Amino acid sequence: MHPKQFESVTALDAPNRYSYFVRKVADFEKVWGLFEDGWALMGDDAGNQILPVWPEREFAEALAQGDWATHTAKAISLKDFVEKWLPGMEKDGKQLAVFPTPSGKGVLVAPPRLLTDLRSEMKQYE
Repeated sequence: MHPKQFESVTALDAPNRYSYFVRKVADFEKVWGLFEDGWALMGDDAGNQILPVWPEREFAEALAQGDWATHTAKAISLKDFVEKWLPGMEKDGKQLAVFPTPSGKGVLVAPPRLLTDLRSEMKQYE
């Protein structure tokens, strides 16, 4: 990825990064997370676990710092994400942080909303 593209996409506001995420994930059929002996998780003030996810490897790698410095970007197939991950996360009461950046938080999303948005976008590729 060209550095200018990285900069311009990470500079988008959260709702536009969310839209970018949905489009790119449907297009590339991959979701990226950070992994090391388990997936990197965030927490909120209430102690809930939140899974951060990104549309491309480079964006995930940009957050492999601090507590996540030893994590590496790992892809999840869109099929598995839609069929297994999101239903399982909903059952477990977990949420997602879609496309956090080094300078800002991601969009906090419940699994059913992301599932609906991804399926809607995926229909355009059928």
